[in-house]
Amino acid sequence: MDEQIPNTEESPQQPQSSPVLGGQPTQTQPFMQTQVVYETKSSLPVVVGIFYAIYQILPILAGLGFLLGGAFFGGLGAEYDDSEATGIGAIMAGIGLFFLILGSVGIWSGVLIAQRKKLGVHIAWGTLGLGVVLSIIVTTLLETTPDIFTVACNGICALFVGLPLMISSASQHME
Repeated sequence: MDEQIPNTEESPQQPQSSPVLGGQPTQTQPFMQTQVVYETKSSLPVVVGIFYAIYQILPILAGLGFLLGGAFFGGLGAEYDDSEATGIGAIMAGIGLFFLILGSVGIWSGVLIAQRKKLGVHIAWGTLGLGVVLSIIVTTLLETTPDIFTVACNGICALFVGLPLMISSASQHME
């Protein structure tokens, strides 16, 4: 009664195959493979942020123009002892300083949008809305026809700036 013990060290374990209806053996995988999915971030916020920051060069140039014009009129008023020209120069310089601040805030919001921050979109909307309100105030004070061009341009720009929040592939990566 010699019972033989099978020697398992000589041959490695092979997966067992069993016959299937078609005569094909089934295959088993000894290891599970994990799938890695790389999700690329949309470049839309970066593009929108850069374009908006570049667009803010216009208010900065306008602010510099108003500052220089205000200094010119203020200097003329002081030279000829004209208080009205000096007052106009001071008002122009104040408007120029406001435009410079508004443009700087706009550049900051463009950088925030490019960094995928929702706060940048909200700040940009605020500066665009402030531009529309100021345009309406100026046309009312000067008793001129409403400036539809500024309102329409700021509306289109607001839609453009809001694209990263409206498109799902970009909005899911905004903080």
